[in-house]
Amino acid sequence: MFLIQQVTSDAKQRRTLILPDGTSMTMTMFFIQMQQCWVITEMIYGTFVLNGLRITVSPNMLRQFKNQIPFGLACYANQPREPSLLQDFSSNSFQLYILDAAEVKSYEEILSGNLNG
Repeated sequence: MFLIQQVTSDAKQRRTLILPDGTSMTMTMFFIQMQQCWVITEMIYGTFVLNGLRITVSPNMLRQFKNQIPFGLACYANQPREPSLLQDFSSNSFQLYILDAAEVKSYEEILSGNLNG
């Protein structure tokens, strides 16, 4: 897992991230004050485009796209809640991680009960 660093308390942020396999992905995050949530407004990886995904505490928020992209996105918390404050990531109350293909596969094996690979 690779920690996405320097997530600030700016309400709108755009990042180009280098993935474990050397390719890149662009992600735009936005904090919606009225709904008290963080949303990935746009994620672009090659021809794959994802719009409007709410950031939630999850071992892989991108699980439903496992056959389309070779990475995952995890959100972990130091709080017993979902990320709902502007400063949640900048204060390290929540962390976002990029999962590589092997980690995505391992998570799928755990979910399927196939722990032997």
